[in-house]
Amino acid sequence: MEEYQRVLIGRMVERLDAYASGEVALSKLIQDLRGLFDVSDPRERSIRDSFEELWADLDAECELRTELWAPPGLADDAHLRRTIDALRSWAQRVAAGDPPTSFTTQGT
Repeated sequence: MEEYQRVLIGRMVERLDAYASGEVALSKLIQDLRGLFDVSDPRERSIRDSFEELWADLDAECELRTELWAPPGLADDAHLRRTIDALRSWAQRVAAGDPPTSFTTQGT
């Protein structure tokens, strides 16, 4: 992975921090993360697959909070926190040049 790609992935942590501080809404965070990932255009399948899995979890959680079809009470705050934490860990590791590992949002 090229340095500019790692820098772009690292900027995801800034966006996650902005969400955590209330500066951006969840839907904006999702757009920003997707944009940074798309612009970074990593070629490594493991990086692409691991991001897609985490991003899909985050997007699904957002839908449960914003879409009219979503039944009230179905959104899971604990799952959202786990997903945010997993995305932060993923972005930090990829930005540092560490190979991605399994980043799961299941469990505690």
